[in-house]
Amino acid sequence: MRWQNYHTTWSIILFGWLMIYTTRMVLSPCLIPIMNEFNLTHADAGFLFTAYFYAYLTMNLPAGYLGDRIGRKKILGAGAASWTALTFATGFSGNFLHIFILRLLTGLGQGTYFSNDRSIISTSTPKSKMGLGQGISMVGMGLGMALGIAAGGILAETFGWRTTFIIVALPAIPLCLMIWRWIKEPPRPPLKTEIPYRQVLRSRIVLITAAASICIMYTHWLWATWTPTIFLEMGITELSTAAIYASLIGLSAIPGNLIIGSLSDRAARAGKGRKIIASTTFGLMALSMASFALELQTSAPIWTMALTIFLGTFCMWGIYTTLYANLADVVPKRVYGTAFGFVNTIGFTSSIIAPWLTGWIRDTTGSFTWGCYIAVIFLAVGSIITLTIPPTFKAKTETPTKNL
Repeated sequence: MRWQNYHTTWSIILFGWLMIYTTRMVLSPCLIPIMNEFNLTHADAGFLFTAYFYAYLTMNLPAGYLGDRIGRKKILGAGAASWTALTFATGFSGNFLHIFILRLLTGLGQGTYFSNDRSIISTSTPKSKMGLGQGISMVGMGLGMALGIAAGGILAETFGWRTTFIIVALPAIPLCLMIWRWIKEPPRPPLKTEIPYRQVLRSRIVLITAAASICIMYTHWLWATWTPTIFLEMGITELSTAAIYASLIGLSAIPGNLIIGSLSDRAARAGKGRKIIASTTFGLMALSMASFALELQTSAPIWTMALTIFLGTFCMWGIYTTLYANLADVVPKRVYGTAFGFVNTIGFTSSIIAPWLTGWIRDTTGSFTWGCYIAVIFLAVGSIITLTIPPTFKAKTETPTKNL
């Protein structure tokens, strides 16, 4: 019997990601009215979008380390309460600096989630269903991205961007209560020896997974930031319509996570490992991004661009699911928080680069095309390095200390 019903855990974590991505992605369609109000360039707007990620990536590793030490549930709940309040406060921003600071602090609060929720999922999920469990719990990311972009566009067009932030913060309040009431603290496995945390950060499997995360997240946050703007520039006249098209980035998470996660489980049970699935999916996503860049260059019909985005992000979500399931398969449970936190910290460095660089390329060339071609290079590299992930975690052990 598991320490708690893992289906309940999957559901709460899914809802948490739904709220995180809704409040995170609502800025994407709101960039257009914010740019107009404060007379921002595309590079300025891209820099504003990355404010969140400066704090988010900084917080992942220490949050995971603290979760390993004092309790993952405690860190999860405190973080949820903080970013809910900060999202609400963003609706009262009076200038560009206010928005930037509040988004920075929101990123700090949401940066506590990943390293601790992946630890909870990985501990509570049966090993034979690890890919499926990682995938189902991450469906909330996609749904939240779709909801944040689509609802954000409709609300911003109807009520203005400030009211939009206030509205999307309210449904996050029940999450804090759900974590407190139904999430149980995972048991810490009794070990005679401990793995030094510095060894986790030097592990080849952790380092390669982190590098692969850089490659996938560059494209993720290029699309997530600029897709509503791209559709507007391609001829769609209403922000709400552009946002609905862009929400396909998130909706693709449902089939992407579940189908590719299940395929990776099947490959793992057959003794073939998960990295072939991850590498192949990286390659398919590279082809999709190359096709999208060509469609931008040739002014292809909107429906073909929307289909390409759906197929590309279908692969994107599947890559995440497979990489994280593989990490959970081989990393010792005692240091899950540190391992997942480190991988996400390194991966999200590209989320700082992609929105700003792509916006700068758009300002310089008048098109998003070359920004997309750069993303193709990242994805091709990801496909190659994923094949080098070793099959086992290797680290020296030492006698337990008070620091662990």
